[in-house]
Amino acid sequence: MSTQHYDIAVIGAGVIGAAIAAELSRHDVRVVWFEAAHDVAEGASKANSAIACTGFDMPAGSLESQLILESNPDWENLCRALDVPFRRIGALSLAFDDDDAHSLLQLAAQAADVGVDTEFLSGAALRREAKTAAPTAVQALHVPAEGIIDPIRLTIGLAKLAVSNGVDLRRCAPVTGFWHHDSGEISHVVTPGGAVSVGAVVNAAGVNADQITDAADAEPFTMWPRKGQFLLLDRAVGHLVPKIMCTAPTPHTRGIYAVPTTNRTVLVGPTAVDGLDRADKTTDADTLDSVWARAQRLLPDISRRYVTKAFSGLRPASDTTYRLEVSPKVSNLVHANGIRSTGVSSAPAVARYVADLINRNIIELTPKADAKTAVAALPRLAETTTDDAVIGFVARPCATPDEHPMVVCACEHVTAAEIAAECRGPVPATSLDGIRKRTRAMAGRCQGAYCSVGVSFILSASTGEQPGQIRQGEPESQWQADTK
Repeated sequence: MSTQHYDIAVIGAGVIGAAIAAELSRHDVRVVWFEAAHDVAEGASKANSAIACTGFDMPAGSLESQLILESNPDWENLCRALDVPFRRIGALSLAFDDDDAHSLLQLAAQAADVGVDTEFLSGAALRREAKTAAPTAVQALHVPAEGIIDPIRLTIGLAKLAVSNGVDLRRCAPVTGFWHHDSGEISHVVTPGGAVSVGAVVNAAGVNADQITDAADAEPFTMWPRKGQFLLLDRAVGHLVPKIMCTAPTPHTRGIYAVPTTNRTVLVGPTAVDGLDRADKTTDADTLDSVWARAQRLLPDISRRYVTKAFSGLRPASDTTYRLEVSPKVSNLVHANGIRSTGVSSAPAVARYVADLINRNIIELTPKADAKTAVAALPRLAETTTDDAVIGFVARPCATPDEHPMVVCACEHVTAAEIAAECRGPVPATSLDGIRKRTRAMAGRCQGAYCSVGVSFILSASTGEQPGQIRQGEPESQWQADTK
């Protein structure tokens, strides 16, 4: 058993857990943060639509709507502080017939109720905004303030800030149980590494949050995985999709999306299929064919030959959405779960809401005078915007070999120096997937076919492992077999 005592334990290192850990790190409390996987952002936070939405399509007055609306105005400042790409490019919802047009009227009225500006575009005006939009679309609703974000770098940026401010992040540390005081409050969090004494617990475990509440002998609730399958299009067609585009919502679906990413590729999807297997991230040909057929309704002139990757993610679905409350049964357990596909969009405000719950009900939170509010920005060749800057980037002197500006990943323009930098710091990468998430090396057109060897050697120099023992992701996923 650990002799250390922490004021608060956070369980789960997706974007919600990371935002909560970062928010708590600004206060004079000791925080321990548990993540079952080998890295942060391993769940829904790395496989979503990458939209920072305005909440224009949320019911007015709901907690979900309130927290999205609160988060939205500050994205530019937050992303600048966390070294996260963000662009407010706007969204277009397309109507193809009278039923769709009626749906857009309802959508515009809903947006007005929550204070989000919209405008209607005729078919001709739509195609001036997006030349490749379907010629059969008769109308569109434009939401200028909708934004795109890198949700993985957002989660990692929040994690870096939290750890820089003293949070003890423990990866590969699944929570397996709890000990309790006679009063019923949690006294210790139990992991395979031992039991840790805590004063309060935040359950931000995503799709596994119901297992955490069961282990804590708190009130039961049900979570299940909602699988969304995506296709990723090469950046060669990125310029053809200047805005987020989707079909008008129906009573049964919010429609299919085509989302330009901050990396100039295009995401198409997702589906939404409820299941039981919390580890099933497989894709299947029939579903992907359906995704593409629906996307073709939006963008009929883009060829499927530009697809570079198919993947899926599991969103946490539950019997209650946005369960943000102190447990009625265990008075030092705070629930932060049931946060569906809008988790990225609401995360900053969710974190403040949870901190307020803790402050009012469990532990008084006093702001820390010397808390950091930003992380160090990493120079990135792919985000260098002028020819002079590129020349300066490549020609700058390097004191050590791992500062070398040699390009390792040609598809994504990632240098050895960028990769080496992400092997250090407050939340270092320990796997090929960790490097991919932080730098986008191996995430381009060749999907690592040419650069994974170079990346593994840089990781090897950092971790001390042989290159052949470098893991793809989780501890058992060695990149290649040992040939000795």
